[in-house]
Amino acid sequence: MHARDEARARDAVSRRAPLSGPTADTATRPAHELLSLQSRAGNANVARMLGQEGRPAPAVQRAPVVQRNKLLNGNISFTNVSLKFPESQGKATRVLELLSANTAIKSFLNGRTCRITLEKRTSQAPADVVDKGADGVFVTMAAYYLENYDIGYIVGMLCHEFGIHPMAAAAPNMRDEEDAFRSVPFPVPGLEDKPHPDGFASMNTDAAKQADHVLGAIPGSPRYTIYRDLTLEMADLLLRDARNKAPGAREQDVTDLIDCFLMDVASIAATNDNRLRGMPVLGNSEGPAIRQDIASVYNAYKSRLADDLSEQRHPIKPLFPPEKTPEAVKADFNTLLGRITKGAFRAWSIDNSD
Repeated sequence: MHARDEARARDAVSRRAPLSGPTADTATRPAHELLSLQSRAGNANVARMLGQEGRPAPAVQRAPVVQRNKLLNGNISFTNVSLKFPESQGKATRVLELLSANTAIKSFLNGRTCRITLEKRTSQAPADVVDKGADGVFVTMAAYYLENYDIGYIVGMLCHEFGIHPMAAAAPNMRDEEDAFRSVPFPVPGLEDKPHPDGFASMNTDAAKQADHVLGAIPGSPRYTIYRDLTLEMADLLLRDARNKAPGAREQDVTDLIDCFLMDVASIAATNDNRLRGMPVLGNSEGPAIRQDIASVYNAYKSRLADDLSEQRHPIKPLFPPEKTPEAVKADFNTLLGRITKGAFRAWSIDNSD
């Protein structure tokens, strides 16, 4: 933890008062998704908001899930991905390669099987990871996510699901180490100088939609450290593949992965995991201010992440995404809304045939 973090943490602990945080498409780079908005805050709420804008909210439909091994890499498999389409097969193959090569995920699995099943879902998080002990680890992923997002965002989303949830839960002494971070208002990076009625803009597990998310966004916390380190190792693997000219691998994958991580932690921290407050929808008068906060927090986390990179990881620095603007944050939200709607109408990457 930075010295300044330790000082702020001591100051935050002394206050103890529970606080809650307030808070054009770019032509030069592709639009991308705000992963963290969907995570348990609920696509159902997003679908409801689409309805409020005058468009019918998509009905939630699930394709029947068939558990079988369709695509395998070691002990990790996709159970029902369609092999009829090169795009879905290629993406699934890359995901399996990256998960199998990641030493943190390998250590977590410890030889157990990991089965990934695609599902036609729009009202839940884009994925969830369930650790069933000796029976293995089960991942359910939204089909539209595999279909519509590039590899950097797909593995970035999986880093969130693995790192913030079961991997952190399985870490030794996690519960004891996290006690010092629960129920304490922590300053939000990038908003330290923003006037606030309670003294400083903060994130606090007590007021969060999901405590795990805030614990995964507090710099220096054990859960944040697991999530960050998992993401950085994934960046190493993506850069390695790009430099080795692996089929389909690009340096842009590294940029996308880092952007996914930064948008995730920034939107959690800036809104205390109430990310719907930043939605660009009719009637959300605080949206522009929240998106300004998210952009400021994103850039603060970006600077912190770059400063903390070890020397051996310096080749990643030139691939960091550019500074985030409020307009880019709005584009992220709009992209998310469009792709959630699109996901309600098709799931061509799923093959549940016998």
